[in-house]
Amino acid sequence: MLLVTGAASIVGRHVVHELRDAHVPHRALVHSRAAITPADFGSAELVVGELNDSQALDIALDGVETVILITRARPDQVARESTLLAAAQRHGVRRLVKMSSVGASRTSRVNVARWHWEIERLLEATHLEWTVVRAHRPMQHVYTQLSSLLSQHAFYGCQGDGASADVDVRDVAAVLSRAALDPACVRQLLEITGPAAVTPQDTAVALSAAMGQPMTYVDCTPAEFVRGQLAAGLESWQAEGRAAWQGEARDGHFASVSDHVARMLGRAPRTLEQFAREFAAAVRYSRAPGSRHGGVPAQ
Repeated sequence: MLLVTGAASIVGRHVVHELRDAHVPHRALVHSRAAITPADFGSAELVVGELNDSQALDIALDGVETVILITRARPDQVARESTLLAAAQRHGVRRLVKMSSVGASRTSRVNVARWHWEIERLLEATHLEWTVVRAHRPMQHVYTQLSSLLSQHAFYGCQGDGASADVDVRDVAAVLSRAALDPACVRQLLEITGPAAVTPQDTAVALSAAMGQPMTYVDCTPAEFVRGQLAAGLESWQAEGRAAWQGEARDGHFASVSDHVARMLGRAPRTLEQFAREFAAAVRYSRAPGSRHGGVPAQ
């Protein structure tokens, strides 16, 4: 039995789809039944609970040999993932594949990257057979600025012309699933990127071509970007973390491209242009007359 935590997240949903298509028995830990649909999780055993819920973890980990650890970023992330690591060892889990973040480091300016680094160190100290998958920023990050893209034909950031090797979340999910099923993929750190490092200006060009109208990237100061994120409803740690990530991208820290997707999956990673076309199609579908969808379908 394989357990997926954070299964209701955008990456977690695609991991569940991968396991379903591979006919792998799996269990999904979700924070709420309201966050899922039967179409997404029809093949999975469901357990509702959080990583800090010992009773839910005992149920979720019963009979589990492998865990794919995905968590939502939050200030208590280290404590929550530590609780899962301890519970996994008590229940005799053999393997754990952790989704981490590009740039995970003790000295990173990005809060989430520091939290991931702490968990990576704790994971290495366990007796578990581990694999760490450090994912670059998802191409799907443009969904967080859907409102401004539709109303202003623009999206905002403080990345300058810094390039980052953004990756489609479906490729991340596929690598996580493959790593969990491959007995040879043990004690490895995999950095998962898209096929090329792209700038925000490249993203604007791709979105313009796909959506049939000019889309513009507007560069801000970090302080302006944080204020905009706070106005959009983010908490300060989220806004500051995103600004710090873009600052590191501006300084060239996330431009390296790896071949792990191709080596693990036997195919090239999805391109920015492919994602942009699918994004544009989803937007058109959600805005079509008579559509029952109030927003763009999740990718």
